[in-house]
This record gives sequence, structure tokens and C-alpha cells, in this order.
Amino acid sequence: MSENLTATLQLNPPDLLITLNSKLAECTNSVFFGMNALETTTELPESLSSQEDSIFMQTPIGNLTLEQSKENFKYWILKKGFEDLISALTELLISFSHIIDLNEKIQKNNKLTLEKFKELIFEPNDSNSTKNFPSLIKKVESSLKYPLKFKSEVETINRVRRCLAHRNGIVRPTDFNTENGLKLKWWFWEMKLTNEGQTKILERFDIITSETKMEMNEIPKTKLFTENQRIEFNYQEFNELALFCQRFGIDLLDKFKLN
Repeated sequence: MSENLTATLQLNPPDLLITLNSKLAECTNSVFFGMNALETTTELPESLSSQEDSIFMQTPIGNLTLEQSKENFKYWILKKGFEDLISALTELLISFSHIIDLNEKIQKNNKLTLEKFKELIFEPNDSNSTKNFPSLIKKVESSLKYPLKFKSEVETINRVRRCLAHRNGIVRPTDFNTENGLKLKWWFWEMKLTNEGQTKILERFDIITSETKMEMNEIPKTKLFTENQRIEFNYQEFNELALFCQRFGIDLLDKFKLN
């Protein structure tokens, strides 16, 4: 019979952000591809080239013009993009919640045989997957050394996602989080380079040498949508939101502790 063991759960920080970073990269790539398709599409094909002889082809419900189809696709891309942002953050919170639960189990069963410990580790736990985004944040907050820096901002992203999903992006009073509308908040990290006394914002293909001084500034950003206004975004703004979600994950990891 195996001897009783005393177990301690330890974190491997880099692993905890792998899924978040992967989903955010996948999300931004998909939105970029969709936005590019909108700009380059000049006519509607009658069918997909690979399915011209498909027996499942059917007449669309509505005959839309090219511009109408592109407009519908633009809003679909935006809705899907915000859903993926929140999905990435939700999976991150579920992972942390699972660690919290596992740590509590280990503490309650301080001395276990190796076989019992393996059973405890691999015991199914789907309870966190049934919790909504606000509930998961509340649960994880109980295991932080300091308050989350960007909690209110990610809550506004979720609020915009909800409006896109349930009201097709048309803002109604139920979406309001400020007196006169729905305000989205996020942070943008601006990089500045200084060479030979000249300072400029970092751009693609800028040359950085050993003499270059770099400075990063946190810039708060907001976007207000009033009643009956439709939520609109360009790719630059969406990409900034994805980078901000990544920064939320880093902040969460920095402040997480096992009780």
C-alpha cells in the first residue's frame, strides 16, 4: 500500500496564458480576413466553386444586393469577433477557477496515497463551465493579491458583446451603463521611440538601435453608443481590444495566488 503523501499545488505561469493567446490570435486573424474580404469582394458568386453540383443548393431567403450582403457580413464579423473575445476571457477564468477548486480539494485532503491523489487531480469538474462571465470574475477575484486593474473595462466589452448578440448591435436602454448610452472602455499601449533627440510613435519597419530610447504609455480609450445607434468598429480598434484582453490576462496572472 502506498504511503500517505502531502501535496502542494504549484503554478507554471506561462502555461496559463497559452489558450488565451491562441484564441485571441485566431480571433484577430479571422476578423482581419473578414474585413479584407469586404474590401476586395466586387461581385456575388452564384455558388461556391467547390459546390456547383451540390444537391443541397437552395435559393436564398432574400435576394440581397452586393452592398446589402457586405453590410450584413460586416456586422456578423463584428458580432463574432466580440463573442470570441469574451470566449477567450471566459476560458481563461474557467482555467483559474478550476485551479482554485483543485487547490481547495488538496487542502481538505492533506494526506493522500498516490493513487488517491491521481483520482483527485483527474476528477471531472464541469461546474465552472456552467457559470457566466460575471460569476467567474467574482470567483477568481477571491484569490487575488490585489484588485484587478481592468475589471470594469472587460465588463464593458461583455456588455457590447451582449448587445451585438441579442439586439443585433442596436443599442437599447437595457444596454446602458452610463446615463446616455453604452460606453465601451479599454486601454491602448502606445510605444514611442527617441532617436537623436527626435521622438515619434512606433510604426512598422521602424529601425531600433542600441541608442534608441523606448517609452510605453498607457492611454485610456472610450467609445460611446447612444440609444438606437448601431455599434461600429474598424479593424484597428478591434485589434486594440484584443491586445487589451491579453493585457487583462497578464494582470490576472500577476495578481493570482493560491490560498
